[in-house]
Amino acid sequence: MTPGQQREADEAVVAGRRALASLEEAEDALESASNWGAFDLFLGGAISSVIKHVRLGGAREALERARDDLYAFTRELRDVSDIEVLRMDVGALATTLDVLFDNVFVDLYVQKKIDDARDNVAAAIRATRVVLARLEETPR
Repeated sequence: MTPGQQREADEAVVAGRRALASLEEAEDALESASNWGAFDLFLGGAISSVIKHVRLGGAREALERARDDLYAFTRELRDVSDIEVLRMDVGALATTLDVLFDNVFVDLYVQKKIDDARDNVAAAIRATRVVLARLEETPR
């Protein structure tokens, strides 16, 4: 490996580690939102719906950071794709319905969106770890 290739590999590893940390932060934020969603579904009311959506806002911010870091990682790698799946779109209507008409059907819908986002983040974490492991195994 030439010094230039080594530098590029090192930059990719740094970007990959940053992306992995962001993904793990997003995973934690989604876990918190999911827990509040479960509480809201079974025992909650308007207040728990509001708290859940505050947590979802934090999860959206974490997902944005993770997506930005994954874009940087892909620029370094040039061969990682499918990062657009890191999107969580509960929607303003669902948020409004969830808070105003707090019922099990809207709660289930929102919970499904959270679960889908968690699945996407988990898949991105696995893929990032695989690529990082390959990069780190590369002879220097």
